[in-house]
Amino acid sequence: MKIKNEIKKWVIFSAGGTGGHIFPALAVAERLRELHPELGILFIGNKARMESEIIPKYDFPIILLDMHGLDRKNILKNINLPIKLIKSWIKLNKIFKKFKPKVVIGFGGYVTYPVLKLAQWRGIPTIIQEQNSTPGLANIKLSKKASAICAAYPTIKNYIKTPNVYMIGNLVRQEILLPMSKEEAANFWNLDINKKTILALGGSLGAKAINDFICNILTDLISKDLQLIWQTGDKYSINSCLNIDKLNDNIIVKPFIREMREAYTMADIVIARAGAGTLAELSALAKPSIIIPSPNVVNNHQYLNAQALAESNAIILLDENLLDIKGKEILLDLINNENLQKKLSKNISKFHNPNAINDFIELIEKYLKN
Repeated sequence: MKIKNEIKKWVIFSAGGTGGHIFPALAVAERLRELHPELGILFIGNKARMESEIIPKYDFPIILLDMHGLDRKNILKNINLPIKLIKSWIKLNKIFKKFKPKVVIGFGGYVTYPVLKLAQWRGIPTIIQEQNSTPGLANIKLSKKASAICAAYPTIKNYIKTPNVYMIGNLVRQEILLPMSKEEAANFWNLDINKKTILALGGSLGAKAINDFICNILTDLISKDLQLIWQTGDKYSINSCLNIDKLNDNIIVKPFIREMREAYTMADIVIARAGAGTLAELSALAKPSIIIPSPNVVNNHQYLNAQALAESNAIILLDENLLDIKGKEILLDLINNENLQKKLSKNISKFHNPNAINDFIELIEKYLKN
């Protein structure tokens, strides 16, 4: 998208790596554009990551840096990291000189740290959106000079001691909240409205454990005439699973589902990771869910994200190590227990703040006035 030179006031958004960072940023950016069409909204992301493809589809300009995080497993891959950081820092300086942003907002992903760090160094107000129950080291460091930290979990205050922590809740993209009937969703997917439908999500990048689990029970789902919408991610091959002779039209498999409103509307039950963005969407839509936290995340934050919901009987929390042992039984029990589905739906809806985006916008507006 072409950047308009006549715009006088700019806000910079930085988000990258996964949908859990990108879509909350888009949720805020779209609402801000709606309320303040005179503003310029610029995204800064990373080359060869999903933001480079997703952000332009929403008609926002994006400038891409060439950098990557520290690889702790393969040290040799870090050889060119200092050079890339220096080049990115120089490029960022040029961006800040040109656009003179009034406020810079970080939504996560390793590209966010240098963007917010430079903004703070230049005296520009910065806002951090911390989605998880425990912040990462980068956000803890950035929080010391941040103008505001927007959080979803009270446990954040155990790690970030500054007084400018705002309990706003997690942000949900408005497109998935637009009203849609199940009939419309069924027509979109060409599925039967009278059959139970499972939505399996591994996050925007996929999850091997969830994919393997679905592969192992696929024949059971088919034999019970259940429908499945399955986001596999690009990273994990499921070709052997898809060679099952009895695979039928009840099974829809996609590497990435952009049509999440249609997917959620069709779903009776969701199987997913415990990313903060996913949990926020499930809360907003009151979906009965089986949550399998990823063990491969910093500070075990996915388990901690899900724990509060599980303690309130808002989700079924299942350890990845027990997925193959208990997963099928738990899933089939939930499918056949409509009272439990209603209970989970009611309880998870209590974790949604419908005003989260507007509360976030009010914070941004505070710094636009200065």
